[in-house]
Amino acid sequence: MAGNARLIRALPYATVGAAAGYLYYVASAFQFHARAGTLGPDFWPEAILALTIAACVYEVVKIVVFGARAGEVGGVLEEMVEESAEKKTDAGPGSAPGESHPWLLALGMGATILYVLAVPVLGFFLATTIYLAAFMVIGGYRRWRVIAAVSLIGTLLLLFIFMKLVYVSLPIGQEPFAQVTFFLMQVMGIR
Repeated sequence: MAGNARLIRALPYATVGAAAGYLYYVASAFQFHARAGTLGPDFWPEAILALTIAACVYEVVKIVVFGARAGEVGGVLEEMVEESAEKKTDAGPGSAPGESHPWLLALGMGATILYVLAVPVLGFFLATTIYLAAFMVIGGYRRWRVIAAVSLIGTLLLLFIFMKLVYVSLPIGQEPFAQVTFFLMQVMGIR
């Protein structure tokens, strides 16, 4: 009986791992002309799928071999959610669990739409920095120094990863905003 429960708990990981294995096989058959010194279009899909397969194999082995002990560690996220709900109920009568905020949802959706419209004009860096800051404010975070640091550093990190490591061309924006993007690209050594 316990063995069947373990197999049932491991089944989703096995399924995702098998699907990732098939997709890895498909990605390894990409036909392209390799350029010296650059990664091919097969690299990132294969890397992500290999990590997915490794994580799934790890979870399947953990569940099947260690069973009950693995279950003790598996509910960490669930415990965090439950603790958060308990804190909300302890906060007072005005804050009930499951409280919804449709206006915040609408503001978040509006910010996302504005972001999509602003990226071609402002460029990736400026639009993303503003979007991240706005989203944190909409979400209720009020530490302005942290918001500024996370927005700037997060966007610079994304810019570096996408343009320098993954070779994705991001929108530079229209003049005069394009000058900001060109300056950052020069400082980061992105060509």
